[in-house]
Amino acid sequence: MSSCRICRGKLTNIINLGKIALVGDFLLKHKKLRKYKITLNYCKICKHVQIAEILDPNLLFKKYLWETGVSKSNINLIKGITQKIKKFRINKNSKVLEIASNDGSFLELIKKKFGCFVLGIDPATNLKKVSKKKKILTISDYFNYKLSRKVNKKFKLFNFIFARNVIAHVPNPNEIFKGVNNLLDIEGTFILEVPHLGNIFQYNQYDNIFHEHIGFHSLKSIIDLCNRNSLKVFDVEKIDSQGGSLRCYMCKRENNKKISKNIFLMLNKERKLGLFETKKLQNFKHKINAHIQKMQNLIKNLKKKKKKISVYGASGKGQALLQFCSLNNKKIDYAFDKSKLKQGRYTPGTYIKIKKPSFLKKFNTDYLLILSWNIKDEIISQEKKFQQMGGKFIIPFPSPRIINK
Repeated sequence: MSSCRICRGKLTNIINLGKIALVGDFLLKHKKLRKYKITLNYCKICKHVQIAEILDPNLLFKKYLWETGVSKSNINLIKGITQKIKKFRINKNSKVLEIASNDGSFLELIKKKFGCFVLGIDPATNLKKVSKKKKILTISDYFNYKLSRKVNKKFKLFNFIFARNVIAHVPNPNEIFKGVNNLLDIEGTFILEVPHLGNIFQYNQYDNIFHEHIGFHSLKSIIDLCNRNSLKVFDVEKIDSQGGSLRCYMCKRENNKKISKNIFLMLNKERKLGLFETKKLQNFKHKINAHIQKMQNLIKNLKKKKKKISVYGASGKGQALLQFCSLNNKKIDYAFDKSKLKQGRYTPGTYIKIKKPSFLKKFNTDYLLILSWNIKDEIISQEKKFQQMGGKFIIPFPSPRIINK
């Protein structure tokens, strides 16, 4: 794309990251994958940060190997939301829609806790079977305005609409917001979660840059989308998800909900970070290149000492980091992950065999690079024995460091 996915302004390049394989292409057989160009850019008009390369969404999402229910941290996070929405008077008569409902874990919890009607929408056909087992009604499709009209015709309006970690994935987020406006009750609440550009920028989390993540959002960019689609943000909070995310609470523009002071505080913080300054956005390139060099040097020095290195967590961001830093199966022995969907497969573009975590004790591993660093506490807690046996963890961000104890 040459124009902004929010306002259609002209894009300016920040960094060309070369070509990488799709981070969700975990193959059963070792074979070379096609790699796709990826560049990071910002809009000259609204300063929204985004990639320019848009692929067929079926390549990315029709068969999706990430499951909400695998991580305890994710489950704890969604349990926290159920406590938050009590103040909006959710009850058994409420109607709840989740956009990108994944394996249905969140809606299952909502249904059990409040006994209300729930509906999921997700394009991943393989995950629909999981949702069905949980008795969660799910439409296998991409959410947009056209689909919202069909949903409206059959199910009418909804009191709560959730979009957790999905808005960054779509080429035209205006379609999501327009569809939400079409389905949201006049007194309803739209709750959106998205990795915060502030954290990506401040802590150099460039591993978030891959083809599934098209846009990198600030609160300002969410407000811009609301203004274009007759919605408004009335509250926001920072949550410990995906390395630091925003949870935005929205409603219809004509709703008389008061605007929280949190909105002004967050916007002020974003301005201080320089998220909308051309010079600081362009300087992000140098921070990325410096980190790649540090990561490569650390692994290179450990290999010189004949140390055995594996990685933990076959997350999307982890696959991006491995490829950006050229850490392939010649430098990394194994990858360990709890997801049964990924075990026995090879990491995309770097061809490292994925094993279940219980196999860790069978291999003489000296260092574990934690790719799912956003849940590092959960992983370190799970692998206490590895550490007790003398193993050490490598945390990649904000700067590569080794944890001895």
